[in-house]
Amino acid sequence: MLSLAKEENMPKLTDSQLIVLSKGAARDDGAAVTPRGMGKAPAAKVGSSLVARKLMREIRSKPGMPIWREMDGKNFSLMITRAGRNAIGAADDATTSDHAAPKAARTRAAAKTRKTGAAAQPEQRSIDGAPRPGSKQALVVDMLRKDDGASLDALIKATGWLPHTARAALTGLRKRGYSVERVRDKTKGSLYRIAEKPMAAVGA
Repeated sequence: MLSLAKEENMPKLTDSQLIVLSKGAARDDGAAVTPRGMGKAPAAKVGSSLVARKLMREIRSKPGMPIWREMDGKNFSLMITRAGRNAIGAADDATTSDHAAPKAARTRAAAKTRKTGAAAQPEQRSIDGAPRPGSKQALVVDMLRKDDGASLDALIKATGWLPHTARAALTGLRKRGYSVERVRDKTKGSLYRIAEKPMAAVGA
């Protein structure tokens, strides 16, 4: 209850902040991509606000990582933190740590697990961007695949998320390639549903 109270007291995230967090959560390395059409000044403002709230952190860019800003000839990237994932309800889909361990280290860790006889759990990640089976986002996908779709209130009740977290989850699904549409029902109001299967994840 205490953690929930803290989340409720936290200032609401803007649409730009939600989009940046969703883009970071959708990538394996957790790095944020500047939204299309966002200028340098607005991007710097959004990035600073997220870093100040510890939802993202700034690091020196590594090869292959999207560059958020440049300074003195050096490139910097924004990395989503665990707090940032929690803020948009993507913590249960995180498959990397905040520091994004190198591939070689992950390979060694997996080999060590097999050697000790432990039941190694393979990464349940689909090339089409589907959420991990059993996660809250997978539950949302199942609800949105129904013919009538689901209302925002229904998603909030099923997942226990706050309203802005549920909206961020819908944005995250669109980034994964799902065609999430909003329809108006005379009796139920606004409903969300998936119109088609996800396309190949972009930038995965």
